[in-house]
Formats: sequence, C-alpha cells, structure tokens
Amino acid sequence: MISALVLSPSLAAGKSLPRAPEAVARSLGALVRAAVEGILRDVTIIGPEGEGLATLADHAGCEFIETASAQQGLSQGLERMRGDIAFIIEGGFAPPSGFTEEAGDILREAALFRGALLRRAPHSLLTRLAPALARPVGALVAPSALAGAAPRDLADVIRRAKIRRTLNLPALRLV
Repeated sequence: MISALVLSPSLAAGKSLPRAPEAVARSLGALVRAAVEGILRDVTIIGPEGEGLATLADHAGCEFIETASAQQGLSQGLERMRGDIAFIIEGGFAPPSGFTEEAGDILREAALFRGALLRRAPHSLLTRLAPALARPVGALVAPSALAGAAPRDLADVIRRAKIRRTLNLPALRLV
C-alpha cells in the first residue's frame, strides 16, 4: 500500500500563503478514490503552524506534521509512514483519475520499484511540445531508495532516489 505525504505550498515559498489550506484540501480530495480502492493506506499533511492545517488534517482523518522546513517534515513523514511506497505531492496539484490504476500496477511490481515522477500537466507551449520538460510535482518512491537520506524537498527526493521513470498521467494544478 501507499502512504501519501502532502506538502503545503508555503514550505516551498518560505512564507505563509493565504490559499495554502485550500491547495492542500484539494490535493486530499483527489486522493479519496485511491483510499477507497485500497491503494492508499494513510496520508500525512506537512506544513507550517498557523495555516489551519492541523484542523484540516483532523477533519480529513490524516496525520499532521507541523514544521518550518520541508526537510524536517519529510524526514518525520518518511519515518512515520506505514505503506510500502511513499507518494510525495505538492499541495495544489492532483493526480488524475487514472492514477489509482497506475499506482495499483506499481504496487504489483513493488520488489523492483525504485520510483516514478508525477509531472505537472503541460501548461506552456514548451511543455506541450515536450511534456518531459514539465516540472515534477509529485513522486512515488520506495523508502529503500532514500535509506539514510534527509531530503530537503521534492526535487531532492527525486535526485537522491535517482528517479527516471515518469507516470503516464500528468498532475492537474488545482489552485
């Protein structure tokens, strides 16, 4: 099963963003189907204090890690996860409906799986012509690929785990 870690967009911005709770809530909403179908085991929200994310996590039945840095939050989240694979996603983005099927396929190959990127849906001429240039906004990663590492952010997770594979479906920007 998969454990999801949803990062508040405020962590990347370095300051509290007014729409951060909405961004996280919308990302959570997109994960409901995966939870219902038994693909997603648990979800942890990672974000700074004062954004109302603790209340959101409580209402959604998630864990909440209050932190000022993505590095500290990711370290704690990866330690606490109960699934076999971590799904780290930036708040404000959502995997499309086909994510559940693709994630299910990945779980069947868990022994050989190292990681896979979730890229943002093409949003500019350049990314429409070359979708591989779209920025990664999420990653499925085997915890063994990050053994002993303390990644600073999502980009560092991707670098340290040496993820080259990309999921077939792009993430949609919601906020």
